[in-house]
Amino acid sequence: MSSPSWLQNIRGVLLDVDGVLYRGNEILPGAREFLAFLVAKQIPYLYVTNNSTLSPQGYAAKLHARGFPARPEQVVGSAEATAHLLRQRFNPLPRVLLVGEEGLATTLQEQGIPLVTEAEEADVVVAGLDRQITYARLAEATFALHRGVPFFGTNPDRTLPTERGLAPGAGAILAALTAATDRDPIIVGKPERPIFELALARLGLAPEQVLMIGDRLETDILGAKRVGCWAALVLTGVTSAPPPTGPHAADLVVRDLVELRELWG
Repeated sequence: MSSPSWLQNIRGVLLDVDGVLYRGNEILPGAREFLAFLVAKQIPYLYVTNNSTLSPQGYAAKLHARGFPARPEQVVGSAEATAHLLRQRFNPLPRVLLVGEEGLATTLQEQGIPLVTEAEEADVVVAGLDRQITYARLAEATFALHRGVPFFGTNPDRTLPTERGLAPGAGAILAALTAATDRDPIIVGKPERPIFELALARLGLAPEQVLMIGDRLETDILGAKRVGCWAALVLTGVTSAPPPTGPHAADLVVRDLVELRELWG
């Protein structure tokens, strides 16, 4: 495969994490070397993840422990994007009934957004991946949604890549709440605009100068094309075979980050 000419005009990179850099505890081929390649080319990059279970500080620590250089300001997650969107849309800040893990809770609270546990106290329901989910917590969110409060979902990912295979993702929890309420959430993470707009603002670059690298057509690639970024699909995560072409097809499909580095270099 010859290198596409537009690659030479890229000035910033957005990197998905799960299924691109690692899968569970398995580091994927060429991942660390690719980041070293970007540093050598003086191309800034951000980690853009739909996973809301960790705060930016927690995600940076997780990446660093796996051998990836990362500072909290290099992480743009759906937890941070959700907090940013709530601060934009609500004044005063809403009381949030949360279905999610500690990272999401911490990120919302650090932005001054109060959390409540009773449906009657909630102004908003926010739901993301929760690996300690209980029926009681789902029920409380359901009661609040039947009251008509706004419903936000951190991301629509139905599955999460692990070293054992695909596990349920945030989208599976959102589906349960939708089934119980006939309410569809407002999605904050990929493929919707809020998380991409936050990342682009942090890079300080125009969309056409930025490459999004991901493993999901329906989130990473679709979202990148919606905002005008270039998009590269790696076949190391959820997508493992070259997909058919379509209106939101990737600009480049590669086996892994090794192949992308070779093409770019």
